[in-house]
Amino acid sequence: MSIIALSDDDPLDHSATVPTVDLVAIHGLYEGQLDTWTDPQTTLLWLRDLFPHNELNVRVLAYGYGTASLLEPGGTADGILPHATSFIAELCAFRGLSNTSERPIIFVCHGFGGILLKRALVFSSASQGDHVQHRRSIYTSTHAILFMGTPHNGMSKDAILGLSKHRLRGPSQFSLSLLKSSEVLTNITDLFSPLMKQFMISYFWEQRDTTVRSFKGRIVDEISAAPTWHNVDRCGLLANHSGMVKFGNSQDRGYPVVFATLRRYIKSAPEVISSRWRQQKPIVEEHRIGVQIQPQDKPAAAEPTQTGITTDPEDINEIYAVLRSSSNYFTGRKLYSADLKEAFSAPRSQSISHRQKVFVVFGLGGSGKTQFCLKYIEDNKSSYWGVFWIDASSDENAESGFASMALQAGKGASFAAGIHWLSSQSKPWMLVIDNADDVEMDITKYFPSGSNGHILVTTRNPEVATSQATIGSFCFRGMDPDEATALLLRSAHLFSAETSNDQSKELARGIALELGYLALALTHAGATIRRHIYTLDKYLHYYLGWRREMMSQSSIGDADDANIITTWEIPFRKIEARPSVDYRDAVDVMHIFAFMHFESIPESIFQAFWNSANGAETSLAGHPDILQNLSMLNEEAHARMRKAFRVLCDYSIIDYDPEQKSCSLHPVVHTWARRRLAPNEYARWLTCTTSMIAQCISSNLEASGREFRRQLISHIDAVLRSLQHRFPSLPETAKQADELEKFASVYAENGLWKQARSLLRKVIEWRAKTLGKRHMETLRAQKRLADIHWNLFEVESCVGIQRDLLWSHWLFRSSVSDWVIWPPWYPDHVSYCVALSDLTQSLWLAGKLDLSQWVGERAVNGLTKHLGPDDPITLNAMFNLGRTYHHLREYKKSYEYLVCVVKKRKHFFGLDHPDTLMARTELGTSYHAFGRISLAEKMIGNVLEARKRTLGEEHAYTLWSVIEYSKVLCDLGRCEQAVTMLEDIVPIVTRTLGEDHVGMSFTQSNLARAYAISKRWTEAADILKKLTVADKIADHPDRVNIMCGYIHVRVKMGQLEETEDDCKELLDAITKQKVISLRDPLTFGIAETLVNIYQQTRRDGEIALLKKQLPGLETKLEERSTCENSIFSELYAAKSELKGKPGLGNRISS
Repeated sequence: MSIIALSDDDPLDHSATVPTVDLVAIHGLYEGQLDTWTDPQTTLLWLRDLFPHNELNVRVLAYGYGTASLLEPGGTADGILPHATSFIAELCAFRGLSNTSERPIIFVCHGFGGILLKRALVFSSASQGDHVQHRRSIYTSTHAILFMGTPHNGMSKDAILGLSKHRLRGPSQFSLSLLKSSEVLTNITDLFSPLMKQFMISYFWEQRDTTVRSFKGRIVDEISAAPTWHNVDRCGLLANHSGMVKFGNSQDRGYPVVFATLRRYIKSAPEVISSRWRQQKPIVEEHRIGVQIQPQDKPAAAEPTQTGITTDPEDINEIYAVLRSSSNYFTGRKLYSADLKEAFSAPRSQSISHRQKVFVVFGLGGSGKTQFCLKYIEDNKSSYWGVFWIDASSDENAESGFASMALQAGKGASFAAGIHWLSSQSKPWMLVIDNADDVEMDITKYFPSGSNGHILVTTRNPEVATSQATIGSFCFRGMDPDEATALLLRSAHLFSAETSNDQSKELARGIALELGYLALALTHAGATIRRHIYTLDKYLHYYLGWRREMMSQSSIGDADDANIITTWEIPFRKIEARPSVDYRDAVDVMHIFAFMHFESIPESIFQAFWNSANGAETSLAGHPDILQNLSMLNEEAHARMRKAFRVLCDYSIIDYDPEQKSCSLHPVVHTWARRRLAPNEYARWLTCTTSMIAQCISSNLEASGREFRRQLISHIDAVLRSLQHRFPSLPETAKQADELEKFASVYAENGLWKQARSLLRKVIEWRAKTLGKRHMETLRAQKRLADIHWNLFEVESCVGIQRDLLWSHWLFRSSVSDWVIWPPWYPDHVSYCVALSDLTQSLWLAGKLDLSQWVGERAVNGLTKHLGPDDPITLNAMFNLGRTYHHLREYKKSYEYLVCVVKKRKHFFGLDHPDTLMARTELGTSYHAFGRISLAEKMIGNVLEARKRTLGEEHAYTLWSVIEYSKVLCDLGRCEQAVTMLEDIVPIVTRTLGEDHVGMSFTQSNLARAYAISKRWTEAADILKKLTVADKIADHPDRVNIMCGYIHVRVKMGQLEETEDDCKELLDAITKQKVISLRDPLTFGIAETLVNIYQQTRRDGEIALLKKQLPGLETKLEERSTCENSIFSELYAAKSELKGKPGLGNRISS
């Protein structure tokens, strides 16, 4: 029997004094049932020979269990729970036979014995049924626990390795589960914590080192043995781990405090436990009666909702946007799959009636979470209109995934567009959010709103399941032992009837146990056996030796990672040892992959590298041979690369998708592939990978390569993280600066302006410090940074940089002839004129139209002189100047430039090139200004459709085209259509650009105009009032335009006099700050409004002063004396309403 009575208590001797308390001792892993408590010098077993059990009326019991099966590698598949349940069963039986089931219990536990007890008490407390109440008696009767050297938070790796009896083979998988931060121990602690308030607890820890073999230190340190809890006693004992529970006499170190603690608990136990039993019995009886009277008929299940998984055999799948397939060797988890399908199919509860169904699969890395989800969606995709996969290993990757989704849907490549598009779908869809492991990530922002979808999340973070799962979760650790065995045999190609027998299954079970039943480790092990590196019967022996070596490395502290890494390391070292070219290339490719992102590594990256490096003046020193051999033909290069891929695939080190032509690695393997490298090798391969990616990026950013460059973003993110870790002062060399500049260009091309801005600032800082502020490479990076500020509408920063660039180019003139010009302070060499052209568009954006015109004319003249009128650089300057002319109302000049630019860009770049579309848009607005409205509608409408097709419906430039098109519709008398279009894009602008973006002001002001033309004055006034408050830039023409519109609307609402202050403020800004011209129609419109106010209030003197302040006003008023409408009415009316009427509208259209 596993329980030995150490006291004199005889349950059959009724004449003896009946003990009032049971003292139960539970030993640890490394000593036996009695040896644990026996002093080796005196052979005194203190619980029997020293402790006064008769005096204190205590029965002392020692519990024993088999430790050999736990410590022996491959010995048993049993975990802690089976031992815990056996302990409860045996203790219940022992106490039941002596009719002492309600007697108080005090436990004394050494080492692992405390872990066993904690799990046992959790099991006991959960025994609620009428037929298992006897098991609960242990929990109810427990009064106090002495934890002596119990590793609540785990043991150090060195301690476990030192205590292992197998020097070559190392510790068992069970021993490794006791490592610090072990998920097994964490789960037990989480389960036990709610029960602690029921017990009196004392923690004891060792204060002397243990020396065993090569180990010297504390087996269980204080932090692990005595966690800080409220209302818990803590005490250190001056002994090592073994000696802390051995006492030779009553004065021995530690015995007095242990004895005093026990005596105190013994005295208080009877009263406390007796009271607890009195409280417990009515509860048990009430529960028993409740069970008996429960109705037997279950309510009928509700009908499945439209968002449950359909049982219709018809396949409704239209979109399957998943770039990976499940492994050919995947097996098992069928019950999980059935439960998951049932959870998704069940009717929605009231609490989630307006939310998506979210199911979370969490657990260890390598436990098969991703493969399970891949297999599930493959089996069930016919039930969903769309299936989508998002890599959530970082926020950047998740947002990029949604942006790709939006681009494929034709909405524009932005995160907001993607998540909104999926939220708006009425058909059932499935979204898998994979690798959401970052504890700092707010995963909820990746949950589309609504209730038409199913969301499946994989994560290592159990908190995600607790906080975000709405319909359930699975915790994946190891597989079921039988399924794990089958997976190993299948992966090893030993699963058929011919190759599989009882002996091979038994060998496979032992291997599966030591691999922790982890799916990824089993797959790697199977590949090793399949490739004949080790046979099935020899694998475990060699594996254990390899694992011990891996565990000795400081970078591995987790047993599960050790299992995966060891199974990966065995075949990889064999590949490293092979001399053939294929195998050498495979090793080199793996080192490159280690610094890329682990998902979707495109095969085309190698081709792009070879193409760009061939003929380029690029040093390939330090690059592997597969990258250096540029003399190979394309077919030879591809064949060599695919042979390397095949080697890695054959050993299950990477996955290769032939359809997508891309590779992927498991995250745990990917991390280890970097960590295993020595510092110098780490730096070499990081540098090589960075150089390779940068080399793939053309400086010209050709449109044909845009999709390929977008695929590089996740890999750029990955190398940047490693670079910043390895080089804190990045960049540290000219080469690194060049690479960062290229990465910034890809970010900028894909609208990731802030990431690009951050990189370029670092590049500029390094180049200015090492090369000089005026060096051409520094200036090039500054030019790109200015462009990024422009796209972020950070106008002040943009203009500041461009002014500095202009001065630099003024100083730096490449030849003497550039100085021999009159006047010399107005140079016209090309670099200076390009800087002028850039400044032209920024000054236009800033509203400095007169200055923009002056700068733009100099740029066009200089570039035309040196490059000719057909050069794309000259055309760009002409476009910028033409746009400025348009906003200065010099429509004829604007038209001439824009017609020329459109014609030549169509010839050079094509009709749908972004630059051509930009020019066509401006030409359409020019037609609009001339009153050629039908032609404007056709041109702007065509641009709108082209941008929808090439950029997506929610791209900023597409939205810009919508606004321009709405203006044309208003002037065609189709105001309601314009209003609908503008109202529809307001939420899009909000989520893609933001409430404070200038694009929102542009959208709202045009919506207000459409409302005004539709005579919806109140709605127009509400919008314009908000815009006037929000827009604080007093000296910008757009503010003048908005304020004038607000004045016009209020006049139409009969609020003429209320506009006086606004008119005075605007006129003051115009006359003093020259925001717009004094002869601009808006200026005269403001003055006309003031004259009307003064006339109504008979303030003739102020009218005279106004005419004196504004030259030409009197003449303008005389000209308009016969006009029916005010200037504002004509400016803000639809042009269709002004046909045939004299006045300003007709003059503008001429």
